[in-house]
Amino acid sequence: MTNRTALAVSGAGARGAYEAGAVRALLPALLAGDVIPQILVGTSAGALNVAGLAAYAHLGAEKAAEEVVAAWSDASLTGVFSPVGSLLRTGGATLARLIGLPVPPPAGLLDTSPMRATLDALVPWDQLHENVRTGKVRAIAVTATSLATGGTVVFVEHNDDVRLPGYDAHRNISYVSTALTVDHLLASAAIPILFQPIRITDEKNDEYAGWYIDGGLLLNTPIKPALEFEATRIGVVASHPQERLPPPAVSTLPATPPDVLGTTALSLRAILTDRMVDDLWTLRTRNDMDGYTPVEAVFAGPALAETVEIDRLAEEAFDGMLGFLHRVRNPMETTLLRLMSDGVPGHRELLSYTMFDSRFTAPAAEFGSRCTPQYLSPSPRPAGRER
Repeated sequence: MTNRTALAVSGAGARGAYEAGAVRALLPALLAGDVIPQILVGTSAGALNVAGLAAYAHLGAEKAAEEVVAAWSDASLTGVFSPVGSLLRTGGATLARLIGLPVPPPAGLLDTSPMRATLDALVPWDQLHENVRTGKVRAIAVTATSLATGGTVVFVEHNDDVRLPGYDAHRNISYVSTALTVDHLLASAAIPILFQPIRITDEKNDEYAGWYIDGGLLLNTPIKPALEFEATRIGVVASHPQERLPPPAVSTLPATPPDVLGTTALSLRAILTDRMVDDLWTLRTRNDMDGYTPVEAVFAGPALAETVEIDRLAEEAFDGMLGFLHRVRNPMETTLLRLMSDGVPGHRELLSYTMFDSRFTAPAAEFGSRCTPQYLSPSPRPAGRER
């Protein structure tokens, strides 16, 4: 394989809209010419983004990125989960158990059945398979977490000239050759607790049949798989900065512990960012060591000073959805959103992961489009021909 440029896109829930815009900003800096990176790897919302790029790769990088941004910009909550079904599922199961009925707890708090139809409509699967077969994209991979093994499984649809990596015992990562379907995307994006696990079956890979949840639990930014595909240039896209947040100037101990929503938001931030920061530092360190071929890397994401802007956009969208007419027309949707935000900072952050609505996703994608890609190491060079 002569083309060894890869794109790794993180998981981020509804923040995937920001990442779609960041991808559009990154591609011209990553590659010369209107072409898609030949290796695409994504987790959760990042899996949705790379699937869109692979499906529209025949149109060129600029048009493919525009299609992905447009899909996010038209997002609606009801296209991802059913507010009525979610409230009935959670509330009904709780009530039934309280009165002694043998009803199992729900597999996920949100009824995400609409998401399957949405993704099937948005991703032209036949064209995606054709683009891989003809080499427009040589490999597209999405990550998911196996409930059977607790490890990461990277499902890969690839051209014949791509070598599938072997099992990574250190990180417990398995690579499986398959024809991607909507189930793989749903599994990769199945946020624990909120979304229900997804069952994947494959006659050719029977040992990997089973239930899967969000790949972001263990491998939210799939830099490692991109390296395993022998990439010598990598674009990394995330909705968090490549640096950890600094400690507060003055340490204060709140009078009460964080509530469940605040704790969930903090947990998501840790899952989504810590491993990415570690992997980027590892990549920098490796590039400075003798015996390793340097891997050119370009990062697209918010600067440290911009970390609160995405949360602000989500809160602004939420406030707009609390208008009288919207409450009257969408009472269940408004009720569900109210449960996830009440102005508390940690709650606003959680809202930015779950606000699958164009009031948030359209401005978030536009904000991502304005990010400035940053070279990590080695020193930046003008984009040229593939090596």
